[in-house]
Amino acid sequence: MTMRVLSTPIALGALMLSGLTLPVAGPARAAEVDGPAITWQVSLWGNRRGFTEGVEALAAYLSEKTDGNFQLSLQYGAVLSDPTENIDGLQIGAFEMATVCSFYHPGKLPISTGLNLAMLPLPTLESQYRTYAEYLRHPAVAAEWAGWSAVPVMSVLMPNYEVMGRGTPPADLAAWSGLRINASGGHAALMQALGAVSTTIPAPDLYSSMERGALDAIVYPYTYAFTAYSLQELSTWVTDRWNLGTVNCVLAANEDAYAGLPQQYRDLIDEAIPTAYAQQIEAYETVDAENEADFEARGLVRIPMTDDVRAALQAAVEPSWQAWVEDMNSRGAPGQELLDLILSSAAAATAE
Repeated sequence: MTMRVLSTPIALGALMLSGLTLPVAGPARAAEVDGPAITWQVSLWGNRRGFTEGVEALAAYLSEKTDGNFQLSLQYGAVLSDPTENIDGLQIGAFEMATVCSFYHPGKLPISTGLNLAMLPLPTLESQYRTYAEYLRHPAVAAEWAGWSAVPVMSVLMPNYEVMGRGTPPADLAAWSGLRINASGGHAALMQALGAVSTTIPAPDLYSSMERGALDAIVYPYTYAFTAYSLQELSTWVTDRWNLGTVNCVLAANEDAYAGLPQQYRDLIDEAIPTAYAQQIEAYETVDAENEADFEARGLVRIPMTDDVRAALQAAVEPSWQAWVEDMNSRGAPGQELLDLILSSAAAATAE
């Protein structure tokens, strides 16, 4: 495929976000940006939650600034596509925009899975989006998305992961052996290092899988993702500040739909991105306070990281990173260069 050079929001957003001086949409008023009436269908899954507050903010900003002429129609509940098929839907133009998580289909976006490596040094949501923006601009990564006729618009942020489960709390390393745990990306390697059996199940199916005993625990973004799917209702324990890292998801647009937007609408997307990130981060902070109180009221047992567990996890991290590098090299991608980019970008973002 011949790549078109687009002034993508992810590229421009990286420059804007270095200081994150945020414009906040004011009271409703006449259109500040003129243009034609355009509505994009956006494929999402689940319900509105912390994970989707970024796209909610983006949609509100675009609508307000254009007096309703540029609308993102947010379609929840996987009504447009299963989350494992959103990238395919973008490629064929079934909808104009979707949230895409590479861990759902690593064979389709293998280079993008570098952002899913376990325990990357990304302690804050701010350090995440700065690092992600740099990575998504790399030519190899951009070419991978272009191969699916998709343009990354912004990242969908997720907090660091913890483990929540049902049954007897695993108090030491031996207790993790044989537990059936839903884990994706680099987190799967971590759970395997503890002796658990990892699997990846689409989010909408997690509750029923745990309820019928097919899963013992779930590795998920803390705290919002557990409550978004009511997993705390079935659980008896949760890890305490393990900070297992996170995974990257991207709000992406169909390439033709994005290229067909008037320039002023593409510029408006760029302008909206800092506000979208800020609203998502604020939403996480609010819901975390509420969820922590709920977990306490339910009596969830907190599982500290013991020395034997810490040693097992640390022993698994660097080999899992190196295995990813070798896999990328075998695919013709510059694996070490990509990993170095992630780590150097993370260091720079954390220092800001």
